[in-house]
Amino acid sequence: MKSILRGLRYGRLIRRVYTRRFAKYGSHPAGIFWSNEHRQLSRFKILLDQILFVQPKGTVSVADVGCGYGAMLYFIRENRAYDRLVYSGYDINPTLIKACKNDARLPSKRFHVGDRPLTAIDFSVMSGTYNMAVTSDVKHWEEYFLGCLRSCWRYSRKGMVFNLLCAEQSHISDGGLYYANVHRIRAYCKANFGITRVVREPRLPSDVAFMITRV
Repeated sequence: MKSILRGLRYGRLIRRVYTRRFAKYGSHPAGIFWSNEHRQLSRFKILLDQILFVQPKGTVSVADVGCGYGAMLYFIRENRAYDRLVYSGYDINPTLIKACKNDARLPSKRFHVGDRPLTAIDFSVMSGTYNMAVTSDVKHWEEYFLGCLRSCWRYSRKGMVFNLLCAEQSHISDGGLYYANVHRIRAYCKANFGITRVVREPRLPSDVAFMITRV
């Protein structure tokens, strides 16, 4: 019961923090705590390329969980390599989803309020979704975000891919950024979900992506 109540509280805090941030910066990487556009787009590419690698042919449905203002869909549309991807976006913040729906350049029906897909899709994708913690308690934050992963996994037919900041020891910085111990998170995902690969990009040394596929 405590973990459920804590999760609800974290959800409220996340909505509040991102609403304030978005009100200040708008539909811009800074509006959802990205340090810059280059890092934002590089992370999109790493995650989406992993999906295309494990699913080399055919149409692939993806759910962008923590979609913010819809930047990933812009990225997909601007890169023909991702034409096979059928996108849907989810965010727990109604303000951000409203911004997506009100953007005439985006298909409003593709965006929904929620922390997981509403229907079964091929892959769930989470880019930066769990990096900004709303607590200083690492154990509680990991309990929260791993619970979110479990919810997404139930709706992911083929797999799930997400990224985290990484460090030798799990911790939350003074600025509220969560850094994960890669080996521990990989072990959890392998034990609870499926085959888990760790993907590193030399140009983003503090980042790591986890690609999980069903057996």
